[in-house]
Amino acid sequence: MAALDTFWALLVPGLVTNGFNILLMKSYFASSIPDEIMEAAYIDGASETQTFLRIVVPLAKPIIATIGLFAGIAYWNDWNNGYVYLNRRQDLYSIQNLLNRIVQNIQYLTQSGDSNAAALLADLPTVSVRMAMAIAGVMPILVVYPFVQNNFVKGITLGGVKG
Repeated sequence: MAALDTFWALLVPGLVTNGFNILLMKSYFASSIPDEIMEAAYIDGASETQTFLRIVVPLAKPIIATIGLFAGIAYWNDWNNGYVYLNRRQDLYSIQNLLNRIVQNIQYLTQSGDSNAAALLADLPTVSVRMAMAIAGVMPILVVYPFVQNNFVKGITLGGVKG
């Protein structure tokens, strides 16, 4: 297949969003975008597209940031697409794929019959390696989160109110 071993093979399967994000956005739009603003735009002669782009999108920045954070974390933590859609191009592996491969290689070498590899890896603290890899995987999310925290909290609380 032509789509395998490309960047698009990693991006396209995750574009279909989940139901939670759709419900969150629907309730946000229903509860926080006043109907009066929409009616005023229509009276002023704005089309549907203009109303959406000039009024709704600026008012929806908190929910857009929230859904963006959810989607970003989902892509960051996704390791399955790399194993399914990347056969030859390992340079496109995400950090999660690389960390999973390291853990699998360590487990294979410790369980293999090769006494030299087992003797070398006997001193390797596997739990410490796993914890170090977990920190390496979480660090980018910890760096980005403070910048979107205000929008994230606002988007969740306003979108969580059922109208």
